[in-house]
Amino acid sequence: MQNDQRRNFIKTMIIGGISLQLPFVFSCNSSNLNIVQINIEDKYYQIDTLLLKEIADILFPKTSISPSASELKADIYYLWNLNDTNLKARKRHYLASNLSRIDNYCKENYKNSFIKLSKTKKESAIKEISLETWGENYLSSLLTIIIEAMFANQIYGSNPENIGRNWLNFKGGYPQPTINNRYPEILNINHVQNEN
Repeated sequence: MQNDQRRNFIKTMIIGGISLQLPFVFSCNSSNLNIVQINIEDKYYQIDTLLLKEIADILFPKTSISPSASELKADIYYLWNLNDTNLKARKRHYLASNLSRIDNYCKENYKNSFIKLSKTKKESAIKEISLETWGENYLSSLLTIIIEAMFANQIYGSNPENIGRNWLNFKGGYPQPTINNRYPEILNINHVQNEN
């Protein structure tokens, strides 16, 4: 019996590792390994994960007591959201299209890409962008994703070793999701049992 449990555990871990990658329908661009290609309703977006991490870390930086957005792997959670077909396509298009808009703003106003700016200039750019209606809305959405990543179960690829939950001394609800009952798989489970 113990061998069966061990075998099931190993099988679950392997399937879990593979399945965490399946929601991401992307391919690497050989010219830039930081670029992830996302397909939303047959429209392709080039997501610069380095740009995403840099912006997220300005919004949610590491402090002496808190993890950064990068440490929370909020970028993974962001990509997971982009690939969640249960989210409205309009929201997914919005998230995917506005990331590059920040970089374009910096190229126009700072004559350089966001990534190449000093930390002070990055902070200034984000502050300026937040004063624009589109920027305030997009940065708010991005910050929401970062906070969700902080509370997310590790099974979704973010919040490694529960660093966000531990920082807040937060205990998630029970039972915790497994490969078989995590979102979105849980939507397909028939929770109503016939008594016939």
